[in-house]
This record gives sequence, structure tokens and C-alpha cells, in this order.
Amino acid sequence: MPANRLSGCYPVGLMTSNLEFISKPPIQESTATPPILVLFHGYGANMHDLIGLSDIMDPRLKIIAAQAPIDLGPHGMPGGRAWFHLHQDERGEIRYDQETAFQCIDIAAEFIDQHSGDSESAAPGVLAMGFSQGAMIAHALLLQQKAKLDGIAACSGRLVEEMFRDGMGNSECVPENMPILLTHGSLDPLIPIQNGHALRDFYASTPAQLTWVEEPIGHGIGPRSAEALSNWSRSAVDRILG
Repeated sequence: MPANRLSGCYPVGLMTSNLEFISKPPIQESTATPPILVLFHGYGANMHDLIGLSDIMDPRLKIIAAQAPIDLGPHGMPGGRAWFHLHQDERGEIRYDQETAFQCIDIAAEFIDQHSGDSESAAPGVLAMGFSQGAMIAHALLLQQKAKLDGIAACSGRLVEEMFRDGMGNSECVPENMPILLTHGSLDPLIPIQNGHALRDFYASTPAQLTWVEEPIGHGIGPRSAEALSNWSRSAVDRILG
């Protein structure tokens, strides 16, 4: 998410709930309906960005990479997508568009509902993983109870006040022993590590089973984070399948 791409305020465009996606079936075959992992990419990326992580995730998972609804091509980022609009204020600080932030949470929740199956073939559990802006989606889905989740992994994210209609998220929305993984680069120039620490401290006050990974990288997913994602997915699937 290069800061120099954020000149001015982008107009709010028409958003659709019919999201494009890529899916990969479980590597480990079974006759039972598999749990699913939904991937939410970051600002300026697209549905192809995180699907490579499927190689390190638990082989019992069906993995679905969602594509954000906003096309950034008209704004100088061909092929890039966004969950909600950003702009820079006069001080150069990144601000979040509240209208599209509200819309995108409902769209993401509807997407999960569509892919988790009906009562006869419902997935036994749903996990969400997001990077950067996608991590913000995962947090909001959980803390607003917009989707029934069995665990989240959030990399290089933050809590965004504009995504909550009634104030920031409530710790009571976090189920006991829910596996939550937070990772952040200590050298992140886009979403500074202080944001990761704030998330860590928030979830530490909940009954979640929290894992925190901080490594000396920028805005990305490093080797320690990748290992933690693999371990998180395995632990979460074990918990779902009992």
C-alpha cells in the first residue's frame, strides 16, 4: 500500500456483494464437509495475493480467497482492489472512509455465509485470515459478531474505529479459547508496530487463546509469521473437528 498512491479522497463507488474468489479443496481428502478458511487480502492486492499460503495451512481445510469489491484501477492501481477507500489528510495521515467500511463488513459477512453452506452441508467451522486491510476485516467480523467464526489470524493489521458503528469492539464478543493469531513486523512503515501492540493488549484482555508474533520485517508476512500461521491453522482445525 504505497503511501504516495493515496492522493486525495477517492469517491465512494458502487459495491457489490457478489465477490469473485479463488478456492482450493482440502489436500487431505475426506467424505465429510471440510472446515473452511477465508482469506482477505490487503489494500491494492487482489484474490491471488494470499492463496499461496494454502501450501502451509492445515491440509484438512478448504481455502477460499475473496476478492475485495472496489476496483482501484481507475485510481492508478491496475489489478488492485480494496475493501474500503483510504485517503490522506493534510498532515499526510491515512484516513478511512466510513461509508465503504460499513458496507464492506456486511459484504464480507454475506460472503462467508454463502460459502459456509446450508444446514445439510454446512461447514463444521469457519476461520478467517487477513493481511493489512484484510486483517481489519477479520477483526471487525469477529468483534461485531457479523459472522460465526472459529478463529482468526490477522497479519499487519489494526483496529479501525470507523468500522464500528457503536464504538470499538467489545471483548465480550470473543469466545473462550478461540484461537487468535496476531503477527506484525517491528519495522512496518505503513501500519506501525504500536498498532499491533494495541491489538495484542486488547485480545490479551479477552478469553481467547492468543498467539502474538513480532519479527524484524516491514509490512509483510515473514518466516516466523508463516510458521505461526501453519501452527494456528492446525490447532484451529483440531479444535473444530474435536
